[in-house]
Amino acid sequence: MNKLLELIEKAKNIAITGHVSPDGDCTGSTLALYNYITENFEDKQVRVCLEKPSMKFSYMKGFDLISEDPFLEADLLVSLDASDRERLGSRGVMLDTAKNSICIDHHITNTNFAGLNIVEDFRSSTCELLYTLLDYEKISVNTAVCLYTGIVHDSGVFKYQSTTRQTMEIAGALIDKGFDFTKIIDDTYFKKDFNAAKLLGLVLTNAKLEFNGQCCYGVLDYDTWTGYIDDKKKMDGIIDNLRNISGVEIALFMYESDKGEYKVSLRSINKNVSSIATALGGGGHIRAAGATVYGRADELLKNAILPMIKKELDG
Repeated sequence: MNKLLELIEKAKNIAITGHVSPDGDCTGSTLALYNYITENFEDKQVRVCLEKPSMKFSYMKGFDLISEDPFLEADLLVSLDASDRERLGSRGVMLDTAKNSICIDHHITNTNFAGLNIVEDFRSSTCELLYTLLDYEKISVNTAVCLYTGIVHDSGVFKYQSTTRQTMEIAGALIDKGFDFTKIIDDTYFKKDFNAAKLLGLVLTNAKLEFNGQCCYGVLDYDTWTGYIDDKKKMDGIIDNLRNISGVEIALFMYESDKGEYKVSLRSINKNVSSIATALGGGGHIRAAGATVYGRADELLKNAILPMIKKELDG
Protein backbone atom coordinates (compact mmCIF):
# COMPACT_ATOMS: atom_id res chain seq x y z
CA MET A 1 0.00 0.00 0.00
CA ASN A 2 1.45 3.38 -0.94
CA LYS A 3 1.78 6.17 1.61
CA LEU A 4 -1.24 8.15 0.39
CA LEU A 5 -3.62 5.23 0.82
CA GLU A 6 -1.97 4.32 4.12
CA LEU A 7 -2.57 7.80 5.51
CA ILE A 8 -6.16 7.79 4.24
CA GLU A 9 -6.77 4.43 5.93
CA LYS A 10 -5.57 5.78 9.29
CA ALA A 11 -7.47 9.10 9.15
CA LYS A 12 -11.08 9.71 10.13
CA ASN A 13 -11.43 13.37 9.14
CA ILE A 14 -9.83 14.28 5.80
CA ALA A 15 -9.49 17.69 4.17
CA ILE A 16 -8.68 18.01 0.47
CA THR A 17 -7.51 21.30 -0.96
CA GLY A 18 -5.74 22.90 -3.91
CA HIS A 19 -4.51 26.18 -5.27
CA VAL A 20 -6.41 29.46 -5.51
CA SER A 21 -8.29 30.10 -8.77
CA PRO A 22 -8.65 26.35 -9.37
CA ASP A 23 -8.27 25.21 -12.98
CA GLY A 24 -9.23 21.90 -14.56
CA ASP A 25 -6.33 19.97 -13.06
CA CYS A 26 -6.84 21.34 -9.55
CA THR A 27 -10.61 20.83 -9.64
CA GLY A 28 -10.29 17.41 -11.24
CA SER A 29 -7.66 16.10 -8.82
CA THR A 30 -9.42 17.29 -5.67
CA LEU A 31 -12.81 15.90 -6.71
CA ALA A 32 -11.23 12.69 -8.03
CA LEU A 33 -9.66 12.02 -4.64
CA TYR A 34 -12.90 12.96 -2.87
CA ASN A 35 -14.87 10.46 -4.94
CA TYR A 36 -12.24 7.75 -4.58
CA ILE A 37 -12.17 8.05 -0.78
CA THR A 38 -15.93 8.27 -0.27
CA GLU A 39 -16.53 5.29 -2.55
CA ASN A 40 -13.79 3.00 -1.21
CA PHE A 41 -13.22 3.87 2.46
CA GLU A 42 -15.91 3.51 5.10
CA ASP A 43 -16.64 6.00 7.87
CA LYS A 44 -14.47 8.83 6.54
CA GLN A 45 -15.52 12.45 6.89
CA VAL A 46 -14.15 14.14 3.77
CA ARG A 47 -14.33 17.81 2.81
CA VAL A 48 -13.05 19.56 -0.29
CA CYS A 49 -11.91 23.04 0.77
CA LEU A 50 -11.34 25.12 -2.32
CA GLU A 51 -12.25 28.37 -3.99
CA LYS A 52 -15.35 27.69 -6.05
CA PRO A 53 -14.20 26.56 -9.50
CA SER A 54 -15.78 27.58 -12.79
CA MET A 55 -19.31 26.30 -13.30
CA LYS A 56 -18.16 24.59 -16.48
CA PHE A 57 -16.76 21.89 -14.18
CA SER A 58 -20.05 21.40 -12.32
CA TYR A 59 -20.64 18.03 -14.04
CA MET A 60 -18.06 16.45 -11.73
CA LYS A 61 -19.57 14.58 -8.81
CA GLY A 62 -18.99 16.44 -5.54
CA PHE A 63 -18.78 19.88 -7.15
CA ASP A 64 -21.75 21.20 -5.15
CA LEU A 65 -20.13 20.09 -1.89
CA ILE A 66 -17.00 22.23 -2.31
CA SER A 67 -16.53 24.66 0.58
CA GLU A 68 -14.28 27.71 0.60
CA ASP A 69 -13.92 27.53 4.39
CA PRO A 70 -10.91 25.75 5.93
CA PHE A 71 -11.52 22.48 7.76
CA LEU A 72 -9.46 22.92 10.92
CA GLU A 73 -10.10 19.52 12.54
CA ALA A 74 -8.59 17.21 9.94
CA ASP A 75 -6.52 14.17 10.77
CA LEU A 76 -5.15 14.38 7.24
CA LEU A 77 -4.78 17.28 4.82
CA VAL A 78 -4.16 16.43 1.17
CA SER A 79 -2.99 19.31 -1.02
CA LEU A 80 -3.27 18.77 -4.76
CA ASP A 81 -1.75 20.82 -7.60
CA ALA A 82 -0.32 23.56 -5.35
CA SER A 83 3.39 24.37 -5.49
CA ASP A 84 3.66 26.19 -2.15
CA ARG A 85 1.69 27.15 0.94
CA GLU A 86 0.87 30.62 -0.38
CA ARG A 87 -0.93 29.08 -3.37
CA LEU A 88 -3.46 27.57 -0.95
CA GLY A 89 -4.68 31.04 0.00
CA SER A 90 -6.68 31.23 3.23
CA ARG A 91 -6.82 27.43 3.36
CA GLY A 92 -3.09 27.26 4.05
CA VAL A 93 -3.86 27.49 7.76
CA MET A 94 -4.98 23.86 7.61
CA LEU A 95 -1.32 22.87 7.39
CA ASP A 96 -0.95 24.09 10.97
CA THR A 97 -3.96 22.26 12.36
CA ALA A 98 -3.96 18.92 10.51
CA LYS A 99 -2.27 15.99 12.26
CA ASN A 100 -0.72 14.84 8.97
CA SER A 101 -0.33 16.51 5.60
CA ILE A 102 0.60 15.35 2.13
CA CYS A 103 1.30 17.33 -1.02
CA ILE A 104 0.72 15.75 -4.44
CA ASP A 105 1.91 18.00 -7.25
CA HIS A 106 3.71 18.26 -10.59
CA HIS A 107 5.11 21.81 -10.53
CA ILE A 108 8.87 22.21 -10.93
CA THR A 109 8.76 25.10 -8.43
CA ASN A 110 7.22 23.01 -5.62
CA THR A 111 8.72 23.88 -2.20
CA ASN A 112 7.89 20.54 -0.46
CA PHE A 113 5.79 22.36 2.10
CA ALA A 114 3.80 19.43 3.49
CA GLY A 115 4.75 16.69 5.91
CA LEU A 116 4.98 14.22 3.02
CA ASN A 117 5.54 15.39 -0.55
CA ILE A 118 4.94 13.39 -3.72
CA VAL A 119 6.14 15.69 -6.50
CA GLU A 120 6.86 14.50 -10.03
CA ASP A 121 7.45 17.47 -12.30
CA PHE A 122 7.67 15.32 -15.44
CA ARG A 123 3.95 14.53 -15.22
CA SER A 124 1.49 16.25 -17.55
CA SER A 125 -0.78 17.01 -14.64
CA THR A 126 -1.48 16.33 -11.00
CA CYS A 127 -4.36 14.14 -12.15
CA GLU A 128 -1.93 11.92 -14.04
CA LEU A 129 0.24 11.60 -10.93
CA LEU A 130 -2.77 10.93 -8.70
CA TYR A 131 -3.90 8.15 -11.03
CA THR A 132 -0.63 6.31 -10.40
CA LEU A 133 -1.32 6.37 -6.65
CA LEU A 134 -4.79 4.84 -6.87
CA ASP A 135 -6.01 1.30 -7.43
CA TYR A 136 -7.35 1.20 -11.00
CA GLU A 137 -9.93 -1.44 -10.20
CA LYS A 138 -11.41 0.87 -7.55
CA ILE A 139 -11.60 3.93 -9.82
CA SER A 140 -15.27 4.57 -10.61
CA VAL A 141 -16.68 6.39 -13.62
CA ASN A 142 -17.13 9.46 -11.39
CA THR A 143 -13.48 9.44 -10.38
CA ALA A 144 -12.35 8.73 -13.95
CA VAL A 145 -14.26 11.74 -15.28
CA CYS A 146 -12.45 14.01 -12.81
CA LEU A 147 -9.01 12.57 -13.58
CA TYR A 148 -9.54 12.76 -17.33
CA THR A 149 -10.66 16.39 -17.08
CA GLY A 150 -7.48 17.38 -15.26
CA ILE A 151 -5.22 15.56 -17.71
CA VAL A 152 -6.97 17.15 -20.70
CA HIS A 153 -6.68 20.67 -19.32
CA ASP A 154 -3.10 20.60 -18.09
CA SER A 155 -1.82 18.82 -21.20
CA GLY A 156 -3.54 21.27 -23.54
CA VAL A 157 -5.64 18.41 -24.90
CA PHE A 158 -2.47 16.30 -25.17
CA LYS A 159 -0.58 19.01 -27.07
CA TYR A 160 1.98 20.23 -24.52
CA GLN A 161 5.43 18.69 -24.37
CA SER A 162 4.70 17.26 -20.92
CA THR A 163 2.44 14.74 -22.68
CA THR A 164 4.08 11.32 -22.77
CA ARG A 165 3.17 7.84 -23.90
CA GLN A 166 2.10 7.09 -20.34
CA THR A 167 -0.15 10.17 -20.35
CA MET A 168 -1.97 8.79 -23.38
CA GLU A 169 -2.14 5.28 -21.92
CA ILE A 170 -3.62 6.61 -18.67
CA ALA A 171 -6.16 8.71 -20.58
CA GLY A 172 -7.12 5.62 -22.56
CA ALA A 173 -7.50 3.54 -19.42
CA LEU A 174 -9.80 6.20 -17.96
CA ILE A 175 -11.90 6.31 -21.14
CA ASP A 176 -12.39 2.57 -20.73
CA LYS A 177 -14.39 3.33 -17.59
CA GLY A 178 -17.13 4.65 -19.90
CA PHE A 179 -18.01 8.34 -20.26
CA ASP A 180 -18.43 10.95 -23.01
CA PHE A 181 -14.85 12.23 -23.25
CA THR A 182 -15.60 14.28 -26.38
CA LYS A 183 -18.19 16.32 -24.51
CA ILE A 184 -15.75 17.02 -21.69
CA ILE A 185 -13.18 18.44 -24.14
CA ASP A 186 -15.72 20.48 -26.11
CA ASP A 187 -17.64 21.90 -23.16
CA THR A 188 -14.74 22.73 -20.84
CA TYR A 189 -11.80 23.47 -23.11
CA PHE A 190 -13.09 25.00 -26.34
CA LYS A 191 -16.56 26.47 -25.86
CA LYS A 192 -17.03 30.07 -24.66
CA ASP A 193 -20.13 32.12 -24.06
CA PHE A 194 -20.77 35.01 -26.44
CA ASN A 195 -19.43 37.80 -24.21
CA ALA A 196 -16.29 35.85 -23.34
CA ALA A 197 -15.69 35.32 -27.07
CA LYS A 198 -16.09 39.05 -27.69
CA LEU A 199 -13.62 39.80 -24.88
CA LEU A 200 -11.11 37.43 -26.47
CA GLY A 201 -11.58 39.34 -29.71
CA LEU A 202 -10.87 42.61 -27.92
CA VAL A 203 -7.66 41.25 -26.41
CA LEU A 204 -6.47 39.97 -29.78
CA THR A 205 -7.36 43.28 -31.48
CA ASN A 206 -5.28 45.25 -28.97
CA ALA A 207 -2.47 42.73 -28.52
CA LYS A 208 1.12 43.83 -29.13
CA LEU A 209 4.08 42.09 -30.72
CA GLU A 210 7.59 42.63 -29.39
CA PHE A 211 11.10 41.38 -30.15
CA ASN A 212 10.62 40.68 -33.85
CA GLY A 213 7.31 38.98 -33.24
CA GLN A 214 8.65 36.48 -30.73
CA CYS A 215 6.55 37.87 -27.87
CA CYS A 216 2.83 38.68 -27.98
CA TYR A 217 1.08 40.23 -25.01
CA GLY A 218 -2.35 41.47 -24.02
CA VAL A 219 -3.55 43.48 -21.03
CA LEU A 220 -7.00 44.05 -19.56
CA ASP A 221 -7.89 46.49 -16.80
CA TYR A 222 -10.61 45.65 -14.32
CA ASP A 223 -13.30 47.94 -15.73
CA THR A 224 -12.83 46.59 -19.24
CA TRP A 225 -13.13 42.86 -18.59
CA THR A 226 -15.94 43.24 -16.05
CA GLY A 227 -17.88 45.12 -18.73
CA TYR A 228 -18.03 41.86 -20.68
CA ILE A 229 -18.03 39.01 -18.17
CA ASP A 230 -18.90 38.48 -14.50
CA ASP A 231 -16.36 35.76 -13.75
CA LYS A 232 -12.59 35.94 -14.24
CA LYS A 233 -12.56 32.21 -14.97
CA LYS A 234 -14.17 32.98 -18.32
CA MET A 235 -10.82 34.43 -19.42
CA ASP A 236 -9.35 30.92 -19.48
CA GLY A 237 -7.82 30.28 -22.87
CA ILE A 238 -6.90 33.86 -23.76
CA ILE A 239 -3.23 33.18 -23.11
CA ASP A 240 -3.30 30.13 -25.39
CA ASN A 241 -4.72 32.18 -28.24
CA LEU A 242 -1.86 34.66 -27.87
CA ARG A 243 0.67 31.84 -27.94
CA ASN A 244 -0.90 30.33 -31.04
CA ILE A 245 -0.01 33.36 -33.17
CA SER A 246 2.56 32.42 -35.80
CA GLY A 247 6.14 33.28 -34.83
CA VAL A 248 5.38 33.79 -31.13
CA GLU A 249 7.72 32.04 -28.71
CA ILE A 250 6.51 33.62 -25.44
CA ALA A 251 2.97 34.84 -24.77
CA LEU A 252 1.94 37.10 -21.90
CA PHE A 253 -1.52 37.96 -20.61
CA MET A 254 -2.22 40.32 -17.71
CA TYR A 255 -5.53 41.28 -16.17
CA GLU A 256 -6.31 43.57 -13.26
CA SER A 257 -8.18 42.17 -10.27
CA ASP A 258 -10.64 44.02 -8.05
CA LYS A 259 -7.76 44.50 -5.59
CA GLY A 260 -5.74 46.57 -8.03
CA GLU A 261 -3.17 43.85 -8.60
CA TYR A 262 -2.37 42.20 -11.90
CA LYS A 263 -2.58 38.48 -12.55
CA VAL A 264 0.13 37.45 -15.00
CA SER A 265 0.05 34.34 -17.20
CA LEU A 266 3.03 33.23 -19.27
CA ARG A 267 3.22 30.52 -21.92
CA SER A 268 6.04 29.49 -24.24
CA ILE A 269 6.86 27.11 -27.04
CA ASN A 270 10.41 26.18 -25.96
CA LYS A 271 11.62 28.84 -23.50
CA ASN A 272 11.62 28.72 -19.69
CA VAL A 273 8.91 31.06 -18.41
CA SER A 274 8.90 29.57 -14.90
CA SER A 275 12.10 31.51 -14.18
CA ILE A 276 10.33 34.74 -15.14
CA ALA A 277 7.31 33.91 -12.99
CA THR A 278 9.54 32.98 -10.04
CA ALA A 279 11.36 36.32 -10.32
CA LEU A 280 7.95 38.01 -10.16
CA GLY A 281 7.04 36.10 -7.00
CA GLY A 282 5.08 33.32 -8.68
CA GLY A 283 5.93 29.97 -10.19
CA GLY A 284 4.70 27.13 -12.33
CA HIS A 285 6.02 24.99 -15.14
CA ILE A 286 8.85 25.59 -17.59
CA ARG A 287 6.43 26.46 -20.39
CA ALA A 288 3.37 27.57 -18.38
CA ALA A 289 3.67 29.80 -15.33
CA GLY A 290 2.14 32.80 -13.59
CA ALA A 291 2.42 35.38 -10.86
CA THR A 292 0.62 38.24 -9.13
CA VAL A 293 2.23 41.66 -9.44
CA TYR A 294 1.49 45.12 -8.10
CA GLY A 295 1.76 48.45 -9.88
CA ARG A 296 0.75 50.09 -13.13
CA ALA A 297 0.59 47.76 -16.10
CA ASP A 298 2.68 49.97 -18.41
CA GLU A 299 5.43 50.38 -15.81
CA LEU A 300 5.47 46.68 -14.94
CA LEU A 301 5.80 45.78 -18.61
CA LYS A 302 8.49 48.33 -19.37
CA ASN A 303 10.62 47.97 -16.26
CA ALA A 304 10.28 44.30 -15.33
CA ILE A 305 8.33 41.83 -17.40
CA LEU A 306 9.33 42.62 -20.98
CA PRO A 307 13.07 42.95 -20.16
CA MET A 308 12.98 39.49 -18.54
CA ILE A 309 11.17 38.06 -21.54
CA LYS A 310 13.79 39.58 -23.87
CA LYS A 311 16.59 38.09 -21.77
CA GLU A 312 14.98 34.65 -21.97
CA LEU A 313 14.46 34.96 -25.72
CA ASP A 314 18.09 36.01 -26.22
CA GLY A 315 19.44 33.25 -23.98
